[in-house]
Amino acid sequence: MKRYAIVRNARTQHEAEAYLPANYSVIWEGYEPSSATRLVWVIEGEDDHGWTLDGYVIPRYASGLIGCEEIDLSHPVMKKVPA
Repeated sequence: MKRYAIVRNARTQHEAEAYLPANYSVIWEGYEPSSATRLVWVIEGEDDHGWTLDGYVIPRYASGLIGCEEIDLSHPVMKKVPA
């Protein structure tokens, strides 16, 4: 099952990608719908063994003071992500 998350406070896409295991990737970079100045990234992936969104990815971002929260397809930012 694909899982999605929004990443905030990374400085660049390279930094957003650096925290991800191979089973997750950045699929979109843009401005958060509620802010024309806040750059965010959407990540997508599937949990694989211990490499999970809630057990590895989100805590790893938190260790670098980068925000990450799981979202679903109904989140407003997903309307901006190309299909």
